[in-house]
This record gives sequence, C-alpha cells and structure tokens, in this order.
Amino acid sequence: MQDIRCQRCNKLLAKAIFQVLEIKCSRCGAINQRAASSRDMKGTYHGKAPHTLDRRETKTSRSHSAAVP
Repeated sequence: MQDIRCQRCNKLLAKAIFQVLEIKCSRCGAINQRAASSRDMKGTYHGKAPHTLDRRETKTSRSHSAAVP
C-alpha cells in the first residue's frame, strides 16, 4: 500500500492501492489528484474481485428474495 498525503499540508489522507485517485483534504481543503504509474501497479489484481462486498448479491440472498411475493 502507498501513503497518500496532501500536497499542500502533508496530512495523511489515505493508505491505498489505486489506479486513479482524487481526494479532498479535510484539513486545508485542497483537492489532491494522483495516478499510479505502471511501477506502482506491479503485483496488483486487475480482474474482478474474487468475492462480493454486498451480501445482497449472494446466492442465498437471491433465492430468498425470489420466494418472497
């Protein structure tokens, strides 16, 4: 992971793995934009996530929602 700091006040804004990032600093209000280089992206996963983050999309949830009138 990479530390993302505000370019104006140096506040730590995030620790992330990203391709393109735009984040507003809560301290000074500056908009910080970053794009990862190919060197930064080495070893990261570019495909579909192996699992869903939304429990509503699981197989058991879909079967229950289909049974509800």
